[in-house]
Amino acid sequence: MKKDLNRKTRGINHYLHFKSDFENESDRLFNSLPLFYRIMYLDQPNPWVNQINRFDFIRLATISAEFEKYQLIQIAEFEYKKINPNSKKDICEIKLDDFFSSNILKSKGKEFTVKEFIMTLGYNGGIHMIPDKNEEKVKILYEELFLIQPDFCFDLTKSISKVLLDIYDELYSLSVGDNNGHSPNVNYQAIIVDQGKILDGILFDKAYMQFPIRAKKNKGIHFCIEIMVKNNSNRNLIMSYGHRKNDELNISIWQQKTKIISKVSTKNSNKTIISDIEDKIGEYFLFEVACYPNGKIVCAINENLKSVEDLKDDIHIIDGKVILGSNLDGNEFGNFQEKCLVIQSIDKNNYTMNLGVYAMRRLNIIPQHIPYNLIKRTL
Repeated sequence: MKKDLNRKTRGINHYLHFKSDFENESDRLFNSLPLFYRIMYLDQPNPWVNQINRFDFIRLATISAEFEKYQLIQIAEFEYKKINPNSKKDICEIKLDDFFSSNILKSKGKEFTVKEFIMTLGYNGGIHMIPDKNEEKVKILYEELFLIQPDFCFDLTKSISKVLLDIYDELYSLSVGDNNGHSPNVNYQAIIVDQGKILDGILFDKAYMQFPIRAKKNKGIHFCIEIMVKNNSNRNLIMSYGHRKNDELNISIWQQKTKIISKVSTKNSNKTIISDIEDKIGEYFLFEVACYPNGKIVCAINENLKSVEDLKDDIHIIDGKVILGSNLDGNEFGNFQEKCLVIQSIDKNNYTMNLGVYAMRRLNIIPQHIPYNLIKRTL
């Protein structure tokens, strides 16, 4: 077997070993969990962290709704919090950093966080990671819990590992080529069926879906979305594209009253286009934003050109995500129904190529020639 010391390759191998130890319920999980935590959260800069989450997907830790309550059962004079939910109704979703900093164990008036449990595992195992400076708490965990109740500690290690694997299984699949849309967080899923009836479009209401976009040098990006909106006086987020740590290209589309507002920004310039949709409120219409490599920004409605602006800056596709229904942070939402989203690249000769077609009906969209000033534009 060929030896490989590439840091990205070794990072992926650590992840795969961690996943294997979990699935096989191997005692090695006591080492692979803290090693994975160290690689992903302590060793910086880390090229594999950037690689596995290169699209900047939002993912939340899925835990039990009873997580905030200590269990009445005491083990080795410890109380503990339940992590894994029993059903889809027993769900709470929190940021991963909040999960690591949450108290998970309590004994004799002292509380211990998820991070402290992981670090103590690593320090007293084969990794010898230096834990937080509170050596007394480390000693209590090791002598009064680890040595006395290893079976319980293994179950807790599995519960923490499952939270991480639920997140990183998806991010790993994206890093190796998965191009599908994702809305895995239960509390933020869009609605397809309401009161037993299939909706004519997917309902986004405090919901989002994320789609990976892979960088393409010297190519612009083209979005077509079929949506229905109501007259909304507040900022009604429809779609965002970009990466929160890369300001080379960012695109946002939102509704305000009877207008659709599209903003495109790069490091050097930005442009905002306002499109009138007064006669489209309450019905489906096709909205198009095309950003050409030469900086031309186009908006069209129902395949008819409405606006052309010049960003006066070159555009190229960056690694990032399209997030439908929210801003890039996933904390500002819209309310609308959507039937179709088409994402394409545009080259310097104005030819398109599909990056993703997501629709409730079968579509056969072929690459086509669409100059920025073409008045009648077809999909």
